[in-house]
Order: sequence, then C-alpha cells, then structure tokens
Amino acid sequence: MATRGFILYLISGFSVAILATFFITNPNSNLSSTHFSKDGLSLSNGLATSDKVWPELAFNWRVILATVIGFFGSAFGTVGGVGGGGIFVPMLNLVVGFDTKSAAALSKCMIMGASTSSVWYNLRVPHPTKEVPIIDYDLALLFQPMLMLGITFGVALSVVFPFWLITILIIILFAGTSSRSFVKGIQMWKQETISNQEYVKQQEEQSNSIHIDADYDLLAPQEEKSGLEIVRFNLRWKGIFVLMTVWISFLLLQVIK
Repeated sequence: MATRGFILYLISGFSVAILATFFITNPNSNLSSTHFSKDGLSLSNGLATSDKVWPELAFNWRVILATVIGFFGSAFGTVGGVGGGGIFVPMLNLVVGFDTKSAAALSKCMIMGASTSSVWYNLRVPHPTKEVPIIDYDLALLFQPMLMLGITFGVALSVVFPFWLITILIIILFAGTSSRSFVKGIQMWKQETISNQEYVKQQEEQSNSIHIDADYDLLAPQEEKSGLEIVRFNLRWKGIFVLMTVWISFLLLQVIK
C-alpha cells in the first residue's frame, strides 16, 4: 500500500507541476497555442527560455564547503546505494551557484565516478550467502532498456522544461524518496533490534544449557578464493556483452537522431 501511495504521490505531483507551467508562464494563452519547434526540443511560448549560470570558480568558502559536502555526499551515497545525486544537485545549485540544468548534468558525472569505483570494489567481493556472482545480470538486463529509455526522455525534457520547473520536480522527487527512506529505515531499525534481542536470548539459553556426549558434525572448511579468482567469478562475459549491446544500441539511436 505504501508503494502505491508513493507512486500516486509522484504522478500527481509531477502532473500538477507540469500543467502549472502553461498557466504560470502565460495565464492568458491557450494550451493549443503551445507547439514544438522544428527540432522538437523547445516550446514557442518561452517555457524553456532561461539563462545558464556558470560561476567563476575561485578558492573561497563556497568551494571549500562544496568539497566537504561532495566528499560526505559521495561517501554516504555510495554506502546507501543512491549515488548521491540528491546531495550533489542542491550543493551545486545552492552552494556553488550553477543553474539547475547544469547542476544536474555535473552531478551525473560525479555519480559516474563514484559508481565506477564502487563497481570495481564490489567485483572483488564474493556473494555473502550464495555461490553466485555479486552482480545479478538478469536483473540488470531486465531494467536496463527501460532505464535507457527513461534517460532518453529525461534528456529531451530537460531541454524543454525551464529551470524553475526542474527545481520543483527535483523537490517533489527528493521529498517523497527522503520521507519514504526515513520511514523504511525506522522500520528496519526496529526489526534489527528485535532480531538482535532474540539472538542474545538464544545465546544465553545455549550457554545455560548443558550438553553431555553431544554429537556434532564437523563443518567442511570453506574454500577461500584469491582476489583475482573472485573477480573472474563475478564477471560473466555473456551478460556483459548483452548489456553492452543495449548501451551501444541506445547510443547509436541518440547519434542518428
């Protein structure tokens, strides 16, 4: 039920924000008067007319503060698996002074660097519970086409939408995801607390019990792999080839378009 409410919140919030642009930009204009130009990426009523802001970077308190925020944002974002885009975009926009579109583009480059190092680190880590690769290639292949299609639409809409609308959409998205993650974190904390209490209780019961002539089966020693063997085991060239085919196909479509 919570997932349905979250999806309904995103759809309704984005719909209201996008529809509001037609009335805020020009209240007296008719919706039918809005049309796309030849390239299909700009609106004739001036919705996307905003100046890009690229501040002159100098060694000052803004750069120092942005560096500190970027460091902790990348660290905590990588640990949480969210990439840190929710921290980088406001930091580049509010602290450094970039416009919203430029901040979003720069944050993608920052996320890519953090993701590359995270993937390389995880390739050297075995699966904690199963004898399977750490990367689920089937799941990646299932989501990748829709992710690439969403990126295609997102890039086109980032050119069409004005800066203030992108800012509102980012606020709506981050408000929903942050609140949902906060509630989910509290629930997980309560569940882990109960599990730890049950584990401690079981340990106390086992320590108080007395076993005489108990038969135990010896555990087979687990085979330890070297770092290179773990990397080779985690790499599945067939899955990587299929993913690369999807990436290159979308890249060629963007170049041809």
